[in-house]
Amino acid sequence: MTCWKPRLVLILIGVIIFFCNQSSTRNVPQSNDLPVLVHDLYSIFKDEIHSDAVGNVYQGVRNQFQLDGNFYATVLKALNAYDISQKISSFEASKKNRLLSKSLKVTRDTFSSLLKELPWPKIQIQLEPEGFEFKDFPELVLYQKISQPILLRIHNSTSQLQKITLPASDFIPKKKSFEIQPAMTRYFLSSLAVSEMSQREAIIKIESKIHHGQKKASLKVHETGVLVGKLVENSDGTPALGRVRVIDKENNYRFPVDSSYGLILRPRANATRWNYVNENFRIRAPSGKLAISIRRGLEYTPLEEEVFLPPNKTIKKTFRLKRWANMEKEGWYSGDTHIHMLNPTSALFEMKAEDLRVSNVLIFSHLGETYSQQYFKGKVDPISDSRHLVYYNEEYRNQQLGHVSLLNLKQLITPLSTGGLAHPTPNILRYSFLDPSGQGHPKHGQPGSPDFPLLLEVMRETHRQQGLVNWAHLRPAQREFPIDMVFGAIDTADILTHTRLPEALKLWYHLLNCGFRLPATAGTDRIGPEEAIGHQRVYVKLTVPFTYQSWINGLRKGQSFVTNGPMISLSVNGLGAGDELSLKKGEVVQIKATAFSHRSFERLELVVNGQPMYSTSSRNGGKEASLLIDHFVDKSLWIAARCSGGWPEERSIWTHPLFAHTNPVYVSYQGNQLKKSQSGCYLLEFLKPLERWVQEDAYFSTQQQKEHVLTTIQQGMAFYEELCSAKANP
Repeated sequence: MTCWKPRLVLILIGVIIFFCNQSSTRNVPQSNDLPVLVHDLYSIFKDEIHSDAVGNVYQGVRNQFQLDGNFYATVLKALNAYDISQKISSFEASKKNRLLSKSLKVTRDTFSSLLKELPWPKIQIQLEPEGFEFKDFPELVLYQKISQPILLRIHNSTSQLQKITLPASDFIPKKKSFEIQPAMTRYFLSSLAVSEMSQREAIIKIESKIHHGQKKASLKVHETGVLVGKLVENSDGTPALGRVRVIDKENNYRFPVDSSYGLILRPRANATRWNYVNENFRIRAPSGKLAISIRRGLEYTPLEEEVFLPPNKTIKKTFRLKRWANMEKEGWYSGDTHIHMLNPTSALFEMKAEDLRVSNVLIFSHLGETYSQQYFKGKVDPISDSRHLVYYNEEYRNQQLGHVSLLNLKQLITPLSTGGLAHPTPNILRYSFLDPSGQGHPKHGQPGSPDFPLLLEVMRETHRQQGLVNWAHLRPAQREFPIDMVFGAIDTADILTHTRLPEALKLWYHLLNCGFRLPATAGTDRIGPEEAIGHQRVYVKLTVPFTYQSWINGLRKGQSFVTNGPMISLSVNGLGAGDELSLKKGEVVQIKATAFSHRSFERLELVVNGQPMYSTSSRNGGKEASLLIDHFVDKSLWIAARCSGGWPEERSIWTHPLFAHTNPVYVSYQGNQLKKSQSGCYLLEFLKPLERWVQEDAYFSTQQQKEHVLTTIQQGMAFYEELCSAKANP
């Protein structure tokens, strides 16, 4: 047991220097109708949650406070509100007058909440003409060798400008000087630290040129210990990467030292902070029970353990990561078709930690800013190894026409974005794009950024490079894709990536019922550290050696399934997803589907021409299901399997319920092509708003551009109009 000694700890808060008859306002924040409190708190937290991308986004933020939980969400909301108010202040007069008052109120309110919820000690000091006065002094609590941030509230009750110099501390790398106007209150960051000896009492000392002040404070110092963890594969003990979250006995997050990569899930509500670690990690925490959570992609069983940390001791613990699935052993290779904001080192590290084989990091342009273009090589990035392939590709975007991922590119296709998304517009990037005007993305282009050309032209250029065109988000807000299908321009489509699943499935099934062979893919659209890469992914079956090109070929053929957790398989007369079965006469085919998962799902279904025709409940605690069906075929059709129900263990902003879907096996009966007239009618109606937008709202530089786009759209619509009017094969 540690002996408590009544030794004094000296904590130097700052040095106050009086300036008489000074009119300088240097370092005093300008109000802009916001109280000084707001500017001071913003300066403390602004880099903690960065407002732009810097290489790896997690490395681009400061992370010195390791914020977690509801307070993280409060800080995020406050910083966004402040930045929006500053952007609005720069708008032209009419827009500024309409928006600024409400924005400033929101900013004041959110920073008031931040101050109220701030869990740090708050020390109040008043500068009087005769000296210093300490107000409402809190009891100080420290953990050995763990620095504690504190908030200083200093009020200048004198009639003169005062200058404060704060010394360097654990959270301030070098001393800084600030000014306080008469009758003004300022807020400053400092920290408390304690030596190895435990203490009972502290002296808070503050000085000016002519006054000295000090305050004795009650001090509690809690003992700590160190956990040295090691991640290994359970099967053979080889080192492993993974994602770690450690919570102490007081439910506070404790972070590994020297960890540069990580996630902050659900940042807008109850943030959950994780750190990626490379085999070994080291954490100092209060002595007592630690709750340790470890994750590694979709195929590993989530690990939850408790460890008791003795005071003033270092303990070592090996954590064995166990697979519940090994898809690569069966020839399935996982990939994410849609990642942003990772530099090569980060991409490789995080895909290893999430057990992902292929990462497609997409260069894109948004409202005048282009991201990650410096990493484009036109080939697999040199940082890749034989089992982890990183390829920098492109997302080409028009908000009304759609977004397309261009994979296996040899050259970038510019301008990357068209229409409103190409025009420089004030916006904020802090885990999502925030538009200060509150109007959302522009609905059309303007001079210098027309809504031209159609994405179809970009797709054709991609195919000239032997690239693959993947429709990035199959959702009704972006409407060009039915036209592109008519011209054979789209190879695959993401049905999970930032979509609403019922809408995406409806659109996909209608396209398949029009006779198009469109494999489904999946990605994450990971922009900030609020989503793990590969938390929804596509698995491609390979019978040849694993290379990026072989993976792209399998993706193009539809020899794949998409999932956010369960593993699923399908065969029809022994043929797998993406294959075609040709029949010359009516006969019975055997359909086999299986699904298994470490999280409980509800049902396994066989979908025939868009309708769930056969279904079974899961068994074994919801962990597995199978179907073996004899189905009579006397017409052309497609067959796929899907499983759903329940929720993934972790959620982000676009999380779907547990879900997996195979790509179809196509059955050709007597050489007839499947064409459903009701699907043609549905997509014809779907395209009419696109035609109206081009006629009434879209911006084109010339009339010829507009006429060219309209002609192309009308040619595509003619296909669906003919199919809709057909009487045969309704």
